[in-house]
Amino acid sequence: MRYFFITLSLLLLVNVHSVLSQSTGTQTPFVFQKSATVQFSEIVTDWNPVLQHIEAPKPDGNKSQLQKIKDSLAKVYPRKSEFKTPETLPNKEAKKGNTHKKTATLTEPFIGRGFQGNIFSGGTPNDNDIAVSNDNKLISVQNSTIYTCDANNYPTTNSWQSLSAFSYRLGNPHSKYDPKTIYDPISDKFIIIFLNGFTDSTSSITVAFSNTNDPRGTWSQYELPGNPLNNGLWTDYPMLALTEKELFITVNLLYPDSSWQTGFNETLIWQVNKNSGYNGLSLNTLLHHNIKYGGRPIRNLCPVKGGSTIYGPDIYFLSDRNLDAQNDTVFLVHLTDTIAAPGLAINVQTLRAPVAYFTPPNALQPGPSGNETLATNDARMLGAFIENDKIQYVHNTLDTATGNAAIYHGIIHNVSSSPTISGKILAESKLEYGYPNISYSGTGASNNNAIISFDHAAKTVFPGVSALLSDGLGNYSPLTSVKLGANYVRVLGGKERWGDYSGSQRKYNQPGRVWVNGLYANSSKQNITWIAELSENSLASMSDNTSPKANSLSIYPNPTAETMNVQLFLEKADYLQFQIFDIQGKLINVLLRERVKAGKSNFSFSTSPLAAGHYILKINSANQELLVQQFQKQ
Repeated sequence: MRYFFITLSLLLLVNVHSVLSQSTGTQTPFVFQKSATVQFSEIVTDWNPVLQHIEAPKPDGNKSQLQKIKDSLAKVYPRKSEFKTPETLPNKEAKKGNTHKKTATLTEPFIGRGFQGNIFSGGTPNDNDIAVSNDNKLISVQNSTIYTCDANNYPTTNSWQSLSAFSYRLGNPHSKYDPKTIYDPISDKFIIIFLNGFTDSTSSITVAFSNTNDPRGTWSQYELPGNPLNNGLWTDYPMLALTEKELFITVNLLYPDSSWQTGFNETLIWQVNKNSGYNGLSLNTLLHHNIKYGGRPIRNLCPVKGGSTIYGPDIYFLSDRNLDAQNDTVFLVHLTDTIAAPGLAINVQTLRAPVAYFTPPNALQPGPSGNETLATNDARMLGAFIENDKIQYVHNTLDTATGNAAIYHGIIHNVSSSPTISGKILAESKLEYGYPNISYSGTGASNNNAIISFDHAAKTVFPGVSALLSDGLGNYSPLTSVKLGANYVRVLGGKERWGDYSGSQRKYNQPGRVWVNGLYANSSKQNITWIAELSENSLASMSDNTSPKANSLSIYPNPTAETMNVQLFLEKADYLQFQIFDIQGKLINVLLRERVKAGKSNFSFSTSPLAAGHYILKINSANQELLVQQFQKQ
């Protein structure tokens, strides 16, 4: 099912130049030895210990500083929506009462493979992130599990382990949380990081490098200190990105026994020699601290990833004033070179966004009280990439026209010379959006297309996952529903966690394709991870850069849980019939009779009406039978 349209508000582009650049930061080198080597596929005993009340602390607490800001904004920008469509996504109803300009001019992203990822492990929020290799090996992480599979053969090759089991050789008994993962298209390897402990004496960062391109193979694991400056602080909220030679990890230092709002001290950047990690050698690192602007520490630095590939030797970071009720400041931070470079420096510029951002309200979801909410945290940067001298970024915000939770899409133009910003708030009168991420989906030089994915919910809409396409020029597609929720979330009771982030990664060897993961609620009211393959092109063009044979067909995934896809390549146009039979050969349904054009096409259908078991898909023309394929519905 796809949404009917998207509401867009507040697009402006002005030449607002940054102030003069300021140099900042202090550098401290560290060298770490490998702590352990682990074979993912050999991990057998998994207790998956989860202590809910400290694994992922509630973001707001009881009338905290942030909640007071949300309450004050709600008085100025109250919700104006009337949610009339129960338990389904707004479609025709969404047109009524919407006063925003409708500017959808692009085709919404196409959905390829999609399946459930990480199971519910007793914790919340999901904190989803995803990485996928050029040959479709995939890692999905969330609190507190690692899920791996070969997307070409899902689900026969899938497996999962808890963060605790994955790092059992380290002998670290403390809580493990906030996982992140990334794929390196140059080295064809993976990296996973996560945090341990909540005090200055227990806090650490586990950094794991795969030794091969198989995530179920051998990993080299290192432990970085969570209190590296020995000043009584602990590490929270990691983010990561890669350059050609290095890994960058940003984290926040907090005071113990304080909330992440009031206990913030500073944000650190760990600069790491990634090739040493892949090879299990001594890990050379450089810690950047005292990163300030105007004497104030810059908070929640978001590393900017490469768009079509990874770049370097320099890297950019973004930040904003995420805890202000309303602001327009964006910090552009530039780390200029590799660890050993003599001219290495960190420079900071401030930019003024022409469209202000706001602290987001907590989103509504269905539930028995009629006032069930999902926490949205603040307006910190959640995802960014650079391509064609432009940085595109996303984060949570408030839609002032409706009072709903929304997302902000910003673009920094002319990054390397004279940066300016354009911005847009993406909103919908009958839906609430949260925790977006963004990946470059362009297919050629000077193309600035991007797929933005995010979680959705509403007072009458169960939490699920959505996506849209942007051309980087102010034009957007309608939304596409990636995964519909089956119930509301009920894990904590009261205000539920919606996640701290979601995952998105470009498929580097297949331009136009992006893999995402996000949160949806299952029928048991649990927060579950959904993994999906999206493309700005038709599914017919989503093959792996190989020349198809005339009249060839392929079917995937098999077995399947919800959706079956069939890729076709016809030498000439033909009128085809698609039918499903049971294993005894009894016709169940004629799915479609349609003329199919010559060349590549894709046919998909939902297997939801089928009971678990084995079935036969037949595709035939007037003259011949093109496909007889047995498949399994799980």
